[in-house]
Amino acid sequence: IGFELWQVKSGTIFDNILVTDDVEYAKQFAQETWGAMKDIEKKLFDDTKAAEEAEAKARFEEEQAKSEIPVEDDEDDEDDDEVEHDEL
Repeated sequence: IGFELWQVKSGTIFDNILVTDDVEYAKQFAQETWGAMKDIEKKLFDDTKAAEEAEAKARFEEEQAKSEIPVEDDEDDEDDDEVEHDEL
């Protein structure tokens, strides 16, 4: 028996592969292996994803704060609003 496995997303893990012709045994095996771990794995995945998103947001906000140039408020400098024109 051979099979080719294509994965769409890197990091996907496949385990507990079963080859059988007994449907009832396959269902029982699924409940004992995948069924027992699916909720735990989903919570871990969701927690990891949330932590990664929070970290990315914090990095983005930090970079934004670094790139902001402080604007000086010169009330005495009234010619800032004037537009320069080329003289003909």
